This record gives sequence, C-alpha cells and structure tokens, in this order.
Amino acid sequence: MSSTLQHMPQTIGVIGGGSAGYLSALYLKKLFPDVRVTLIESSKIPVIGVGESTTPQIVDFLHNLMGFSVPEFLRETHSTLKLGVKHIWGLPGDYHYNLSFGRVDPFNALYHTGDLNNSSLPSMLMELGRAPIVQEGKRYLPLTLPHGCAYHIDNKRFLAYLRKKLEVCGVEYIDAEIDQVTLKANGSGVQSVASTEKEIYSFDMFIDCSGFRSLLLGESLGTDWVDYSAGLKANRAVIGTRPDLGEIEPFTTATTLKHGWLWATPMRNEVHLGYVFCSDFCSDDEARAELAEHCQQIDNARVIPFKTGRHGVGWSGNVVGIGNSFAFIEPLESTAIHMILWQLRKLRRVLEGTRSIDGYNQVVNAAWDHLRWLIALQYKFNSRLDTPFWTMCRSEVDISGVTEYVEYFRRHGPLSLNNETPLRAEMNRDAIFSVFAFDTAMMGCGVNGQFFKQKSSKVKDNWPLRFAFDRAAAQKALNHREALRVLKEGRCNLIRFDPSRKPPTRRFPLRNPAGQEFVRSANASS
Repeated sequence: MSSTLQHMPQTIGVIGGGSAGYLSALYLKKLFPDVRVTLIESSKIPVIGVGESTTPQIVDFLHNLMGFSVPEFLRETHSTLKLGVKHIWGLPGDYHYNLSFGRVDPFNALYHTGDLNNSSLPSMLMELGRAPIVQEGKRYLPLTLPHGCAYHIDNKRFLAYLRKKLEVCGVEYIDAEIDQVTLKANGSGVQSVASTEKEIYSFDMFIDCSGFRSLLLGESLGTDWVDYSAGLKANRAVIGTRPDLGEIEPFTTATTLKHGWLWATPMRNEVHLGYVFCSDFCSDDEARAELAEHCQQIDNARVIPFKTGRHGVGWSGNVVGIGNSFAFIEPLESTAIHMILWQLRKLRRVLEGTRSIDGYNQVVNAAWDHLRWLIALQYKFNSRLDTPFWTMCRSEVDISGVTEYVEYFRRHGPLSLNNETPLRAEMNRDAIFSVFAFDTAMMGCGVNGQFFKQKSSKVKDNWPLRFAFDRAAAQKALNHREALRVLKEGRCNLIRFDPSRKPPTRRFPLRNPAGQEFVRSANASS
C-alpha cells in the first residue's frame, strides 16, 4: 500500500477486543457506516479488570459522537467522575500539585495566590472534593463544560457495556482465538488470519488490538521497537482493590512510593490501586508488602509486567496498531484510552483522504514521544523521596527530547507565557498535552521559581476576579455521590452536543454518507 491511501477499505477486521478493540470497532462503524467492520476476539482470554482513569476524550466519544445516554452509561458501568490527577509528588512534606482538566493558568494562580492548585475551576473542585454540578433552585447546572470532566471506569463493566453496543451499532462480532497470520505475497501487509478452529478471515484492512503481544504489527510484520526505558524505568505493577464506602474523590491520585508510584482510582464502593515500580530496585514480594503497608485491606493483589515504548510505525501495509499492540506508557497521566481515541481520529483523516499514511506515522510517533517526555520530566524532577530509585531517576532519567524546553523554562519561566517563541509552537504541534501541562509539572516539582520575584507583563490583573468567581462556584458544588445520583436520573445535562458541527469532506465518498443522519441520531440520543 502506498503512502497515500488509494481507495476506501470496504472491509475492516479488528483483531482483539478490550478497550482498544471495542472502541476502534465502534468508532469506525459510526464514521463509516457502509464499511463492513468485524471484531474478532476470544472469550477465553480474561480481562485484567483494573479501574481505568480517563480524559475528557472518552466523554466526547461516548456521548457526543456515539450518542450514548449519560444516565444509561452511569447506571450500567458504575463509573465515577474525574477532574484531573492529584500528584503527591515533587516536593517533600505535606505537598501535592494537580494536573487538572479544563482551562488552566498555572502562572497566575501561583503569582496571585501562591497556590498552583488554584489554576483552574476543576482543580479547585478537586481541592474541595466536589463534583462539577451546582444546584440553583430546582435546576442542576454543569460547571466544567466542555472539556473539564472525564470518568473513572471499572474495566470489566465498561467492556460489558461496549460489548452490547457492538451489535446495536452494526459491528459483526466473532468469538475466536486467532493463532495464525498469512502475509501478502508482495509484502504489502496481511492477507488473512486463521483461528484455532481453522476458520480463515480476510479483510481489506486490519486493526491490530491484540495487546502487548502485537500479533500482526509486531510478530507478523516485524516492525521494530523503540524502547523508552532510558527515561521511564518502571517495568512492573502490583494491582489490587480496597473497599471504600466514604466520600468519592473526583480525581485520580498518583502517590510517590519508595520504588515508583501508586495510582488510586476511586469507584463507588472501592478504590482500584496499582503500584508501578522498577524490578531493579524492588522484588514483587517487596512491592506487595509496601503496597499493603501503604493501603490496608488490599484484595486480589497481582503483578503485571510491562515494557515501555512503541513500534517504529503504527501503520504498516494494511495493518494499523491501536492500543498496547502499538505502544505502552505507564498511566501517570491516564492516557491509555486517551491515546486509543486520539489515534483513531488520526486514522480517520487517512481514510477520508486528508492525510497520508506516512503523515499518520509521523504524527502518531511524535505524540507518543511527546507523552514520554512529559512523564520522564516528572520522574527527573521529583525530589519528594531520597530512596535509591528516586536518586537514580534524578541523575539518570533521559529527558533529551525536551532539553530545550527545560533550559527555556529555567531562563525565562513558563513557556505558556510566551506566544512569540517558535518553541511554543513546536511543543504544541499535534501534542496531546499542551505547554500548560509541561509548565504545571515543572512548577509542581518546584523547578526554578525565581521568575516570580518580579512582576511579569504576563500577569493578568483581572485574574483575581475570575478566581473569586470560580472559587465561589466550587464551594457551591455538589458532593460526588449526589452529583452521580443527579446524572443517573437525567436531571443535569453534563454533555452538550453541538448540532452545528458539520461532517468532514471525504475524498472517498461513501454510498450513504453519515452527514445529517449522524447529527440527528446523536442529538436525539444524548
């Protein structure tokens, strides 16, 4: 297959289930309804079943694009709301910083209030433990539209919900274990796959969602591997749950531990935990013991090994790798589902004829590398503990991809304050996290605050007024359980669908373009 797609695939096979497979199949069928989309997975392969933390992209996908009802989703998946990640990180003592959703202004928050965690309304809600809904009389109003809220999801319930939607949305489903791949004679990709029952399946295009195995992209096509371990040293995680019937926190927590860090994803009656650590400094048993010491009543603790990095290309021949089959980075910023949906949007542009395959590979590789550097940066500058692991991180973690940014930050302050420098445009080009996230992480880790001693021309004199308004709104907000009840009852429209959004122009016209049909159906469903 050449760099430019020559024709629209009429059949697409999604090989593998899980979040990557289900989301890919639903997305492609929704955007290209005349394409035959088939998902093949084996019910014999168990679901890991951890709580998963997401970003606002999942909200847009489920409710704006797919038109799935918010009350139905919350009832069936038992999901909770998420406003960002609280990092118990950076500096010693009773200290943390938030990387929140929504419109953030870390510089003015720190300049005017001395508290980085006043940088946005979602961050203020996180500090108060409140959800993004207020009550005014008999009405309930959302506070954080359109990009200020996401979900914490129970993976098993989430997949069961998506599994039911596959048939409703017209995706063909086959329960089979694929164990053989036949390549095309001309070397242009995969010809067919075969199951353990010797059934053979052929498609114009294959989406590899086979997880870490990377059956098509890695094993069969032999794409090379780009290792991220020079900057990201962790390679294992102990996962488990603990019961919790108290108030539900509206954020994920990332806590620095001796040999790595601990995520805590709050669900309705329990908290899902994962201790990400480096086996060079800690055995599995030692990690389990430290997790048990930090959190009482751990259930079902088990170890998952992983490798951090990506394949050299995400699109090879007629195969596209989505999810762990292409790349994996530890979930410090909750990017697993985020990157699945982000890559699908880029894939869509190739199918519509507005981007080349080479262009897809370049932009996807750059986005994963961008994410890699954001997380490596937080390892490099985390001075909270002086254990051997963290001492090693501060001296050895590779941040060479953002050296220019770090030098600029130290000389001039946050990059988000300077619209003129080409570096800002470079950092934001096709990035999944803007310079505001990098600036917040650097400020949160206490890197060089000298530029605050003199009043900057970037100080916004009206910022305190906005802060006071947002703070008052946050103090009126509902607690999390009450907000979930209101949403499940359909008494607050957390999502606003915009019917004015026009469908994209496609180079390859379909027999029945989505067009207005999509707008009507999604609007009616939401």
